[in-house]
Amino acid sequence: MKAMLYMPGKEEPVSVFDKVEIVKMNDNHAGSPYRITYYSTRLNAGKTMVELNRDVKMVLKLEDGRSVDVLLQHSSMDTQGKAIGVLRVLSGLND
Repeated sequence: MKAMLYMPGKEEPVSVFDKVEIVKMNDNHAGSPYRITYYSTRLNAGKTMVELNRDVKMVLKLEDGRSVDVLLQHSSMDTQGKAIGVLRVLSGLND
């Protein structure tokens, strides 16, 4: 599934994710049990350094029409130079 990440007050996406996957964590993560892993060739699509805004609540719009509030939890690069990482879902995703 594809998705776009938006920062508060921005109309253009700051990141475009080529592939996202929703993962439900075990019972040790009761407060926010969902994580979204991502793969992107355009992490900083809006020229905003997403990695520097880890404490900012952002909105992820999934291609199936859902929107969720997220925080950037982890960001890295794979061996081909593509951005990979994890977003923590704060709200908007239900069982």
